[in-house]
Amino acid sequence: MKNKIVFAFALVMGFIHIASAQERYSKDPKSARFVTEDVDRFWEAYDQMDKKGVQAFEEYIEKGSPGLKGFIKYRIINADSLYRKVLERKEDYLKSKDVLKDLDSKTKQIKTIYAALKEKYSDAVFPPIYFVVGRFNSGGTVSEDGIILGTEMQENLDGLPGLVAHELIHYQQKYESNTLLSQSLREGSADFMGELISGQQINSIPFQYGENHLDTLAKEFVLVMNQEDNVDWLYSTSGKDDRPNDLGYWMGYKIVNAYFNKQEDKQQAIKDILKITDEHRFLKESGFLDTYIQEVAKMTEKEKENYVRKYSKEVYEVTFKVIVPDKNDTVYITGNQDPLGNWDPKQVAMKKIADTVREITLKLHSPAQFKFTRGSWETEAIVEDTDAMSNLRIFPEKADHFGYVITNWKDKSK
Repeated sequence: MKNKIVFAFALVMGFIHIASAQERYSKDPKSARFVTEDVDRFWEAYDQMDKKGVQAFEEYIEKGSPGLKGFIKYRIINADSLYRKVLERKEDYLKSKDVLKDLDSKTKQIKTIYAALKEKYSDAVFPPIYFVVGRFNSGGTVSEDGIILGTEMQENLDGLPGLVAHELIHYQQKYESNTLLSQSLREGSADFMGELISGQQINSIPFQYGENHLDTLAKEFVLVMNQEDNVDWLYSTSGKDDRPNDLGYWMGYKIVNAYFNKQEDKQQAIKDILKITDEHRFLKESGFLDTYIQEVAKMTEKEKENYVRKYSKEVYEVTFKVIVPDKNDTVYITGNQDPLGNWDPKQVAMKKIADTVREITLKLHSPAQFKFTRGSWETEAIVEDTDAMSNLRIFPEKADHFGYVITNWKDKSK
């Protein structure tokens, strides 16, 4: 999707902060703020990098807005990491230098969207939007300070109004559960409400795939909807088939749309959608999955197993090699299979083969998803050139050696 802004939002953590900060946001749609000062400061630093080196980016970070501060952890990391990335991809950064030139026309559209939400939901709040420059590892995130967008990832702003509409809805929501059903309703309702106020549908790829595979996907969703594991439905896929990311957005949208269409009082329906306190009751009242719930109840255990399998039956021997920032680091690998410890962060230790090199050889199914830690989720690794805190994934049948560089640890990046 060449002309669409792509975001890699860290939404699960973001929702926690948003819920606690909603009262700080303006309730006046006319007060919408679009903060671009960090982009200007970045290009000042860029022009000074030959003279000042890493110091230029230290100033960029020190003088940064609350939005930029929210982008540092996991994404920018520090001035040195940013400086090295700019040196490596100077020409790529230059391609995004004028990406905000059309911002004025987009802000007019966004303010119209804000007004439309206010008309439909009088308690709406409107967070600021911060435009920043990062390290080509995330198009954006959400935080208690507002929506934060990484402009170096954008070719243009064509998709900005629709995407802001989606994220704006997240700032109105108050969901308690983290099951796949609840998360899909959260994202699907943001798509549904975002489309209602903007007229734009931003997730055409998963929506088209979902409609073409409705029966199979609906049965699979019923089988896994009460789990907290969202792989194959939200943000990432296991690679077990040709499905795209974010089918949970489509499934949530279908449920929300069915619920909305059944309600006579549309204003109350919108309030219900934004404040779902019992996801199973909401699902039942929508009626959307009733037929598939009945079908799944008649399936054998073998049939259910085939629907939810996330990796191949075959196994492959692979070697992982990791470069660590400190010679004293003890590194563990953990992931989605028994040899990877089934996400236990302190079960599978890697061998120290040099001061800053750790290695391990395992027999794995394909695809394998994993992370590195120092023994707990609080000490999770930040890996070079990967999106912050995302699962790493490999296909062992395609290669037998994989190398990674750990630039920092979650507990040491604060």
